Amino acid sequence: MLDREFRQKVAIIMAEESRYDAEAYELIAEAVPFTTGRLEVHRHVTALELLEGIRDYAYKKFGVVSAEVLHHWGIHSAADAGRIVYLLIGEKLLSAAEDDREEDFHIDFDFS
Repeated sequence: MLDREFRQKVAIIMAEESRYDAEAYELIAEAVPFTTGRLEVHRHVTALELLEGIRDYAYKKFGVVSAEVLHHWGIHSAADAGRIVYLLIGEKLLSAAEDDREEDFHIDFDFS
């Protein structure tokens, strides 16, 4: 569960970007440490690694209906996940490496 500051910043994001449910932001923020925690060495993750982590974390939380939950929350593609990631980065709730780009998430990826 994320803190009050996180929820306040998500409310700010959602005032300008209403395509995604608040739960989608929370799930993606929680999927980042889940993803990095699976690595042997703590390091920055690629867009593909994060997408895999989001998929696996959603499955861990919601089981076989996880892709449907993501879809219900507005995450229909990897680009949607990337948009959420970069909105969270914009509010300094996540960070990116200097050479990371939102376009890194513009790939074909199946959340099922």
